[in-house]
Amino acid sequence: MALQANWDDLRLLLAVSRRGSFLQAGQLLGIAASTVSRRVTQLEVALGEPLVERGVEGCWLTSRGQSLVEVALAAEAGLRRQTAADISPDTALFGSVLVSAGEGFSSCVLEAASRFTALHPRCSVELMVTADFHKIVRGVADIAVRTAHLGEPSLIYRPIGRLAYGVFADAGYLKRFPGVTPATAVNIALLPPLDMLPQMRAAKAGGLGHAQISVNSFTVQLESVRRGMGVAVLPRILAKDLIGLFPELHLPDMEIYLVTRPQALKQAHIQCFFAILEQVLFETLSISTCHSRGDLASV
Repeated sequence: MALQANWDDLRLLLAVSRRGSFLQAGQLLGIAASTVSRRVTQLEVALGEPLVERGVEGCWLTSRGQSLVEVALAAEAGLRRQTAADISPDTALFGSVLVSAGEGFSSCVLEAASRFTALHPRCSVELMVTADFHKIVRGVADIAVRTAHLGEPSLIYRPIGRLAYGVFADAGYLKRFPGVTPATAVNIALLPPLDMLPQMRAAKAGGLGHAQISVNSFTVQLESVRRGMGVAVLPRILAKDLIGLFPELHLPDMEIYLVTRPQALKQAHIQCFFAILEQVLFETLSISTCHSRGDLASV
């Protein structure tokens, strides 16, 4: 009879999948990289098949390893739903939650706020749309959605998943410019320092560098693409009605974290909103991952 992986095993594989290396998976879990490697090897021996392919630039999951990660994601989602449900609507919560997030995550925060205030009408949510990572550590915000781990020991980082990117255009633009290539496409670029994001650098290195319009807002960038003014590197969760281009450009994913302070989570209303926002982000990124796989299969 085949052995079944327990939650600790699944959690380990999930970290390897999210980080792409034993070293970074260990940092995420707070254990040594050698421990991660040893436990993965033990699990592979127990199951009788490889789960992770090792390489000089990191590691990636085999099909069997990926199937176990899918189980881990489902289990993680269940735990998150249970955490959010632990505080019932009958619990008399009151107070305000101040959230800091970038433009791309505002819809997720608003969805979480809608669910939260429907359950707890005496509570309120304030959203600051900003790229300032330091608001949370200064105590300005209770919760932040981040795309970077700055390693502050005073903060709690909860990894949510990976944000997938691609190059997208509106159907009208492609009708006017059939056969467009990275070299001929009009790129709606981002102004510094946003142009230094890994996805932007990778696209430019792949030949997508003809920028006639540059903006300092992701929202304006997306609106420009929808107007048919050009193509742009966008998160897949924001490009649902656009057409993916140039699959040969391998754009790195971005890790998403939900960040807070330990003292903030001691307040019941903040803990409840944290759990709801975590679930909304997880749902959104899971849908994005499914769409990403579908896009790759169709090009």
